[in-house]
Amino acid sequence: MGVIYKLVISMFPHRYILFGLIALIFVCIPQYYAALPSNASINIDSNAFIDSGCFADGYGLDCSSLGLDQRFGCMQISNASSALENLSPLLPVVECLFLGKDYSSQDGIVREGCMMPLFRRYIAKQGDEFKLISSKEEFLSIFAPVETKEEALAFAVALTSSLPRYDTSVPEGYSSAASSIEPTYAEETEGGYKVHLFDSELCGCGSHPYYAIEYLVTRAGNVTELSREKVYDSTIQICVD
Repeated sequence: MGVIYKLVISMFPHRYILFGLIALIFVCIPQYYAALPSNASINIDSNAFIDSGCFADGYGLDCSSLGLDQRFGCMQISNASSALENLSPLLPVVECLFLGKDYSSQDGIVREGCMMPLFRRYIAKQGDEFKLISSKEEFLSIFAPVETKEEALAFAVALTSSLPRYDTSVPEGYSSAASSIEPTYAEETEGGYKVHLFDSELCGCGSHPYYAIEYLVTRAGNVTELSREKVYDSTIQICVD
């Protein structure tokens, strides 16, 4: 799945969408994924994990020498968004893609994938120890409260499928669906912080548009979607399972 897998991760590096029909991927979607926006802010080098024995493996991390995959049940370990560098306390954090029993269970922090019950978890390095963060409650117990707009951005990225986007130019193969598009920002507001991020519809059949989404992040660390607006759309129709 090499070429297409890298194309998928190059646009949404923190998503690992496993498609139901691998053969269909090779034939049908190279041009589609090559056109998707690709400037999400990603931490390319997780130095603390690499110093401990992991090594970069494509867009992921190979931590087999530490046994992290087996210990925490990760299908894949990968770098987290650089937005998480704004968390307090500042801890090295990577993502752990976990295959759950089904989507009705609470097996992770953020649902990933399409037909497969994939969930995003995190692994944090605290001193010489590695800690699995497998739920929102565990995440809040470590990083809440939210005291700055930068922390609010980190919480919105960590606890949703959305990502920052600072270049709002229209990607190749897409057209603008909004009169104006604001780049990512975070600002203090009543009740906490408002955070402006972007997300897409990657699953199902259709043009898979992109949306600008407003989130409210409370000081307690709860993240709630306030609104969304379609900002990019495509004439390409494709089914992704």
